[in-house]
Amino acid sequence: MRVSNRRIGLAAALVAGLLAVLVACGGGSVGTNGTGSPVLVGLNVGTVSGLGSVIVDGTRHDDSAAKTEISRNGTDVEVGDVRLGHRVSLEFGTDAAGTQVLQRIELLPSVSGRVSERTADTIGVLGQTVTVNSDPARGPVTTFESPLSGLADLQLGDAVDVHALTQRTGSGPTDVRLVATRITRRSALPGVRVSGAVAALSAAGSGGARSFRLGALTVELPSAAALQPQGIALLDGRTVTVFAPESAFDPATLVLGASLVQVMSVGTAGSGSAGVASTLGRAGLVGAWTGSTFELDGVGLLVQADTQIVSPGQALGDGAYVQATAVLDSSGRWRATRIERLGTAAAVAELRGTLDDWSATAGTFRLRDTVVTLAPSARIDLAACRAPSLADGLYVEVRGASTAQGLTASTVVCAPEPAGTKSRLERHGLVLTADAVARKLTMRHQAGGAVLTVTWSDSLYLREPLTMAALVALAGTSSQIEVEGTLSADGLQMAARKIKLRTTRH
Repeated sequence: MRVSNRRIGLAAALVAGLLAVLVACGGGSVGTNGTGSPVLVGLNVGTVSGLGSVIVDGTRHDDSAAKTEISRNGTDVEVGDVRLGHRVSLEFGTDAAGTQVLQRIELLPSVSGRVSERTADTIGVLGQTVTVNSDPARGPVTTFESPLSGLADLQLGDAVDVHALTQRTGSGPTDVRLVATRITRRSALPGVRVSGAVAALSAAGSGGARSFRLGALTVELPSAAALQPQGIALLDGRTVTVFAPESAFDPATLVLGASLVQVMSVGTAGSGSAGVASTLGRAGLVGAWTGSTFELDGVGLLVQADTQIVSPGQALGDGAYVQATAVLDSSGRWRATRIERLGTAAAVAELRGTLDDWSATAGTFRLRDTVVTLAPSARIDLAACRAPSLADGLYVEVRGASTAQGLTASTVVCAPEPAGTKSRLERHGLVLTADAVARKLTMRHQAGGAVLTVTWSDSLYLREPLTMAALVALAGTSSQIEVEGTLSADGLQMAARKIKLRTTRH
C-alpha cells in the first residue's frame, strides 16, 4: 500500500538538532533525550548488497522494526520496497532497553525522470550522464529491474529510477557521472528528483531567483521555491536533492525549474551553520583524487597525515570503491578520519528467504524478488532440511555475485525456517476472502491445505500493478498472490509487509 504522510525530512530533523551523523563500522550511536522515546542520532548511507535482514555494503542490519519509505516530491512519503542495488540511508534509534534499532530505511534514487539522451553505453536523465558497471572490482554491479536486462532495453522517453554512485571525472561543473547500481523502469512519473553537489551557484537576481548546476543540468530556483531546512545557506559544494513536476524540465536546454530543494548535511559546510552535522560516513567511488583531497559521492574530503587508509596491496585513486568516515574541522571542511577500500568483498550478495519458482532444468529460482542462477560449481547443502533436492518452499541462505539480472549463487544452504517476529517469510496461494476495511484476507496454498489469515497495517507495500481494489477482487479467482511478512508460532497467521501478484517463469 502506498501511504502518503507529511514528511519530516532529514534536513528538517537536522536543523531541529535531532541528528548527528555518527557512522562507524556500519552503525551509529543513539540517545533518548531523557524521555524514553527514541531520538535519531545515527545514519548510514550506502548500497544494498543483501536481503533477509538488510545488508548495506557488506554490513547486516536487523530491519524487522524498520519502515521503508521514499519521497517523490520531498514533502510526502510512500511505502517503499528494498531491493539489491538500492542506495539507502539507514536511520537508527534505541528501544526501551537501550538497544540500537534500525528504525527507518529511506530509498535514495540519484535521479528519477525520463530518458532524454542515449549512446551505446550511457543514458541521459535530467542532464545526468548515467553509465553502468559490470566489474565487481570497481564497486557494485549494476542490476536491472525485470523486464530490463541492460541499457539497450531503454528507449527515449522511458521513465526510470536510477540508484547510482556519483563520481567526479574532472574539475568542471559538468565533469560528473552516475555509475548506476540499480535501474528500474517506471509505469508512471509523479514528479522528478535529482541529487548532487551544487556547482556554479549564481548570485540572487531580481526577486531573489538563483540558479546552479548539477552536472549538465541547470537548476533554476525561483524565489517561490522552498529551501529546506529553513534558514540553511545554499552553497557551492553542498549536496542537495531537487524536486519538481515533470513539466518543469526542458530536455532541449537541460533546464529544470525547482519547486523544492533539500540541502543535506554534507558538502562544503560552513562552520556552525544550521543543519550541518559534525561527522559523516558514506560509501562511494573516489573522484578527483590528489592525495590530499578527493570527492566521494558528491562530498569533498581532506586527507591528512593522521587519516587511516586501509587499502591492502593497492594505492587509492580515482574509481576506487571505498567507505569513508569524516569529521567537520574548525574551518568547516570535512576531514577524512578513515578510508577503507571495500574491494570485491563488498560485491558479494546475500539473500535469505523462501525459495520459489525452482527450475532444475534451468538451474534457477526466485528468492526475495531476485532471480538466482546456480553457478556451475555452486555448493548446495540441504542437510539441515533433510531434503533430497532443491524445491519450492525451502528456506535457504544464498551467497554469490550480483549480476545485471539478479544473482549467481556460489553457495545455497538450506536452513530450518526461523521463528519469531523478526524473521520475514514468504507464502503464496489463492485468495479466499479479502476485506480492505478490516485489513485482512485469507488464503490457501493448495487444495485441502491450512488457511492462512493475513493482516496488515499502513506500512504494507503493494507491488505494482497490484492495488488494494485489485487485491480484494482476487478473492475466489485462480490468480495467486505472494505475501511477505512475519508468521505466528502456529503458522496460521501472518502480519504482512508486502503483497504482490505471483508470477512464475517456468
